[in-house]
Amino acid sequence: MSTTVHPCRRLVLGSTLAVGAAATLTACGDGSSAAPNNNAQAVPAPSGDPVTVAEAVDLPVGTSVNVAREGSKDAYLIYRKDEKTVLAYTSVCTHAGCRVGPGEGDFHCPCHDSHFSAEDGTATAGPARGALTRYAAEISDGKILLYP
Repeated sequence: MSTTVHPCRRLVLGSTLAVGAAATLTACGDGSSAAPNNNAQAVPAPSGDPVTVAEAVDLPVGTSVNVAREGSKDAYLIYRKDEKTVLAYTSVCTHAGCRVGPGEGDFHCPCHDSHFSAEDGTATAGPARGALTRYAAEISDGKILLYP
């Protein structure tokens, strides 16, 4: 005599929910930024008319500042790498478009706790997966110039 076992509705629904939850959690990831679009961008060559965004003496080596162009909604992060080098990035988070600001040795987005490297703009923590857009910048005659 053979007996056929039919799964009860609770078992089927419970299994389906468990598989769905596992798939959802897997899709969410672990919060790391190891994504294909997180490559550091090459430093663009200065071109066009520069915009003076700060005095070099106001930005000590190893520090960052948020700046905005006069008459524009565009905002940028400027990092002074050394006496002669400044690096510039957009201050728009690649995760949800929030404003990124200077952090402790890096850039920080307060909306979802993403972090970005001040050295190359890549996402280093949080849900952001892409690197910040990079802009040409330089120090000339004691001024920090940005080429947006």
